[in-house]
Amino acid sequence: MTNKIDHRKILDDLFDAFTLLGRGSYVSVYDVKGQVTRYTPAAVDLFGLPGEYIPDGAYNWSDFVHPEDRARYEKIMDNIMQNKSQGYDLTYRTRLNDGTYATLRYIGAVIRDSDGNPELVGGIMINEGLTESTDPITVLRNQYGFFRDLAAAIELKKSCVAVLCGINRMTNINDEHGYTFGNNVLQQTGWLLQEIIGQEGTVYRMDGAKFAFLTESLSPEEVAVKYDKLRRAAQAGLPIENVRQVLSINGGMIHFDGGAADERTIYACMAFAYNDSKFYHNGKLVNYNGAVGKTTHESLELLAEVRDCILMDCKNFSLRYQPVFDAQTEKLTSMEALLCWRSERFGDVSPSAYVPVIESDYLFEELGYWILRRAMEDGLKLLQRKPDLMLNVNISPAQIVDDLLFEEIDKISNAVGFPLKNLCFELTQSCRLIEPDILRRIVRALKRKGILCLIDDFGSGVASIDFLRDLAPNFIKLERDYIMHINDKPGNLQIVRHLSELASELGTKVCLKGVEDSSIRETVKDFPITNVQGNYYSSAITLNELATKFL
Repeated sequence: MTNKIDHRKILDDLFDAFTLLGRGSYVSVYDVKGQVTRYTPAAVDLFGLPGEYIPDGAYNWSDFVHPEDRARYEKIMDNIMQNKSQGYDLTYRTRLNDGTYATLRYIGAVIRDSDGNPELVGGIMINEGLTESTDPITVLRNQYGFFRDLAAAIELKKSCVAVLCGINRMTNINDEHGYTFGNNVLQQTGWLLQEIIGQEGTVYRMDGAKFAFLTESLSPEEVAVKYDKLRRAAQAGLPIENVRQVLSINGGMIHFDGGAADERTIYACMAFAYNDSKFYHNGKLVNYNGAVGKTTHESLELLAEVRDCILMDCKNFSLRYQPVFDAQTEKLTSMEALLCWRSERFGDVSPSAYVPVIESDYLFEELGYWILRRAMEDGLKLLQRKPDLMLNVNISPAQIVDDLLFEEIDKISNAVGFPLKNLCFELTQSCRLIEPDILRRIVRALKRKGILCLIDDFGSGVASIDFLRDLAPNFIKLERDYIMHINDKPGNLQIVRHLSELASELGTKVCLKGVEDSSIRETVKDFPITNVQGNYYSSAITLNELATKFL
């Protein structure tokens, strides 16, 4: 009798501890040996339970779990009872007193006796709701939950590893098998990831076919092991509706320690590393470890300052212009707008230190349109003296796929008074990562508006020849490295000559950038090229310097 009283006291003491930690959440504690579960009164009312203390046999909790989530729930509980897991953090739909289902997150732990057998299993239940923090398809926490959790970790200055991973070619899977099958793929992938991470992190369903997880307990090396396990399982194929669906996975990771960065800055770094994994590393996990010459911590603080400046009407940003010349007459034909940013702490910072990451951030659209407006304002001042002068502006993937792209172009052009026939968009290398059909449609629409289109860094990166044929751009600029080393790297001369001839035969004009000295100019003088650009003629200079020197 005494043992029974002591055992009940242990149950109640642990229950009180969970209630205190839960801060108003629903709480349950299961006494395995005593075969009784205790619930908070609020949980009794929510689920319509027979009482606060419920003995085994009086009910079956599996009956409260949504049929589609039941197998996963039972598997996790079996792992706990078989000593395969020390706790749980899972989300599933649970039947309420009125017969409807709500999505609840269950977080708990198991206490074992000296022989390793489970003695008490308890935790808290958080009613998150389908539209608030939980994804309705996978029943994982969604991206809003991710950003809240990430912000909390930053505020508490926790050392964490965050990973963004996703499924390749999900659109093809939906097209081939249907969206129900595709949703099952997302479910199984999310649950597999949750099973692999276990109690050592939280898994989230992000937008599209992407997932994330956040961990305080795993090192980057341990996270890499977990990620490889996910990739191998996906490559082996997941059982979906009697089909073994083979998947390829991409992943980007960042290790941060709180610092001065916010959650959006960290996510931009994750997205940058994810894209690097997808397009350049065949799905291997890529760790964002900072810009060249800077630590991850310094890079995050730099990026956070860049984002703050964008939010303050692009404070501390300015433009310089590098002239472009006719290859035959060597007279000025156009000018390329180049972004500059100066920080009191970091000094003059090269765009390469922040643009590749910020391009993955929604704020880059704001910066991109600021560049376009400022360049048009500057260019208009020179058109009075040279009406045929072309203005070249780099355009990012975020702007290309922006639904408001054409509306913004018209709004800025009308407000400034800059004619679109004098505008040329330079498609950066990252634009070639956009779906080809989408990019082709947008480029054709730009050309119909009278805007010229140029492919930058032609000859490097992804499918340049295909882009030349399919997009039919007005201009290409050959990869700068080919030109700079045309006289000292074997094969560069032939590459530059052949690519120039190919483009010319297809009706596309060629610009050679990276003409740094007279020897390069002499080498390419007989090539079928239209324009030249480089420090041999002029570096990037201010608008006034360009006007004074060349007009």
